[in-house]
Amino acid sequence: MRLTSLGHAAVLVETGTERILFDPWLTQRLDRFWEHHPPLPDDLVRQVLDEGVDYVVLSHHHYDHHHFPSLLRLVDGADVDFDDSPRQSSGVTCVYPAGPVPPQLTASGLGHQAIAWTLRRFGFERLHPVTPGDTVTLGGATLRTFPSAVSFPEMSVLVETADASVMLCGDALLHEATVAAFQRDDAPRLDAVFVPAHSVSPPGVLTERRALTDPDAVRARAVANFDRYVGTLPATVTVPSSFGWRVSGDGERDYSWCNRTMFPFTPTEALARLDELGRDGLLWGPGQVMEVTDGKAALTDGPVAPDAYDFDEVYAEVRLDPATPVPPFDASLDRYGRQTRPAEDLLREVLDRLVATDYWYRALDDGAGRHVVSLYEDGDGDGDGDGEGGAGAETAFLLDPVAGRVTRLGPGPARSHVAGGEGWTEIAASTLEAMLGADLLFGSSFGLWASDGVLLSAVFHHPSFYTRHVDRELRQEARS
Repeated sequence: MRLTSLGHAAVLVETGTERILFDPWLTQRLDRFWEHHPPLPDDLVRQVLDEGVDYVVLSHHHYDHHHFPSLLRLVDGADVDFDDSPRQSSGVTCVYPAGPVPPQLTASGLGHQAIAWTLRRFGFERLHPVTPGDTVTLGGATLRTFPSAVSFPEMSVLVETADASVMLCGDALLHEATVAAFQRDDAPRLDAVFVPAHSVSPPGVLTERRALTDPDAVRARAVANFDRYVGTLPATVTVPSSFGWRVSGDGERDYSWCNRTMFPFTPTEALARLDELGRDGLLWGPGQVMEVTDGKAALTDGPVAPDAYDFDEVYAEVRLDPATPVPPFDASLDRYGRQTRPAEDLLREVLDRLVATDYWYRALDDGAGRHVVSLYEDGDGDGDGDGEGGAGAETAFLLDPVAGRVTRLGPGPARSHVAGGEGWTEIAASTLEAMLGADLLFGSSFGLWASDGVLLSAVFHHPSFYTRHVDRELRQEARS
C-alpha cells in the first residue's frame, strides 16, 4: 500500500487496484482565514492526482475535509449547464457518513446532512453513504468504518488489503465502539494509524478575545485525548495527523497571534509523547510518500523527499505560547466588505433567519434568548457606503427573537449594554452584510466578530446559506 500526503487530512491511498482519496482539501488556502501549513508544493496536486481517483472518502462534512473547490477539481466537466447537472463525474465513487443522527441545522460546519445533495450538485453520480460501523468491500481492499464520539455523522476508516492495514482517523473523537473493537481477541491488525494530534482550541480566544487562563490544563486535556487514542490503537507506526493548517488572515490584518494561542498540542509534541510511551512514530508533510507492507511502514521517495521538512521549525510557528497577547476586538479594524444597508435592516434579517433554528425554538420555550448586538457602521451610518459623515461609530441594539423586535440601545459596544443575562455580539455592519449576502463563509469570518453566544452560528449554519455557497462555487466554476 502506498500513501501520499496532500496536506492536513488529505491522503491518496493506492492499494494496487484502487486509488482512494481521503478528505480532499487541495488548494493552498481553505478560505479567508485558514491555509495549509506546511504549504502545498507547486503543482503537487496535479502531479499526484493526474491519473485520477477511483474513490473519494469523506470522513465528515467540515469544510477542511469536504471542500467545495477541491471536490469540483475531481470531476470532469464538459459544457456546464448550471440549471441542470452542471458537471459529470468520471466514475468516481464517493463514500461518506450518513445517519442515523437527525438533522441539526445549527451544528458546526456547513451542513452535515447535505453531503449527498452537494456531491450530486457537483456532478458526482456514484454515491455510497455508510452508517459509521459499516464495512465497504472494494475490488482489492476493504474499508471498515468506525464512529466518532460527536453529535453528527463522522467516521474513522481502516483500509485493509492482503499485505497492509492502515487506519485514518481524520478529526474523529475516539468512540467506545472503536475501543471495544480493538479490545477483542480478533481485533484488526494495524500497520500504521493516523491519529489526530489537533485538539479543541482553548475557549474564548477567537470568539471573545480572552487570553488563555490555564494553559497547563488545556494542554493536559489534549495530551490525554491523544494518549487514549494511542493506547487503543496498537499500530506498528503512529502518525500524528490532521494538523496541517494555520491562521493567516487575508493580508489586511495580522492574525498570527492566533497561531500562538489556539494549538495546545502540535504534531512534534505528539511525536515526543509517542517516544515517552515507547511507541514508534513519524511525521510527514505534503508530497511525502509512505510505503506500508508486511507489517512495516516507512517514508520513501516521492514528489517530496523523506527528509525535506524540518518539522521542529514548521510547528514552532503554531506552538502554544501563553505569553502571546490576545488583542481586543475592534470592529473598526476587524471588518470585511462594504456596508450598503442600514443597521436595523441587517438586524431584522438576522431575526428573520433565526426563525425555525434551534436557537429560536429554545428562546420560545423559555421566553429568553434576547441578545445585544453592536454594529460598527461606516462614516455616516446611513448604510449607503459613501462614508461621508467622517469617522464611523458603534451602536448597540437589543434583539428579541420571541417578539421579533429590534430595539436601539445607544452608542458603544454590546458588552457595555448587557443587563439581565443577555448574550452579546460585536461586529462591523459591513461584515454582517457580507455574511448575509453569502459573500463570506461563516468559517471565513473568524476574527471578524466577537461574541459570547451562538446567535451568529444559528443563523449562518442554516441550510439556506449552505445552498447559496454551493451555487456560488458552481457559478465561479462555470465562469472559469
